[in-house]
Amino acid sequence: MSTPRTQSLERAIRLLHAVSHTSTGTSASELARDTGLPRSTVARTLRTLADSGFVDEAADGSGWVIGHELVRLGQVADPNRRLVELARPGLSCLRDAAGESASLGVPRGRTDMEIVLQLDPARHVGVANWVGAKVPLHASSAGKLVLAELEGDELDAWLARPLEAFTQRTIVDAEALRAELARVRKQGWAELVDELEDGLSALSAPVRSASGSLTGILGVSGPTFRLGKTRRRELVPLVRRTAAEVERALDGS
Repeated sequence: MSTPRTQSLERAIRLLHAVSHTSTGTSASELARDTGLPRSTVARTLRTLADSGFVDEAADGSGWVIGHELVRLGQVADPNRRLVELARPGLSCLRDAAGESASLGVPRGRTDMEIVLQLDPARHVGVANWVGAKVPLHASSAGKLVLAELEGDELDAWLARPLEAFTQRTIVDAEALRAELARVRKQGWAELVDELEDGLSALSAPVRSASGSLTGILGVSGPTFRLGKTRRRELVPLVRRTAAEVERALDGS
């Protein structure tokens, strides 16, 4: 016999999920419609959650948003918090020196990754914010570093899947991608030129633990008209040096 659940808590969790679907504020009426709960129940539950800081009313009066206490709890639970803290100063310097967006990615298992921090320069033309977004491994410089960790049967299994072409320059041929990954392993860094989006280029370097495992990925990205071949070659040493500084900070911590 299963343990009974607390219905009021279940309703609160449903509401929190509904509130989190937008950062611009959701009204109680909209939340009632989205969750299927009575509006009176939604209103009472929201007020209870607000008393503990789990939700807040948006400053512009547009509705309800996730509260500071839930954000704080999420930060405490974040397994990448220490890496982000140690990488942020170097990433900030990298952004300023390159004049382009600088990002920190982390591997998720053996065949996935996520951007957890992105710092953008004060430019009118830049790149989208990739934090939390799904990044195709074969069409990103950070993703190529993740794939470069795979060899033998593990890489064969990953390459058995069809690869999506995002632009004419996306590498979708398995043997061509193998060659690209071999080059990445040999040189110790990866680049992307118009392979995910036309006009988008990027460079990435690995951050490794003391044992040599891939812990994070530092990179810069920007419009290809600013990140041409000459500029990318100028930035490679800077990106790699910043990654090495983060590695030393991790070892010291």
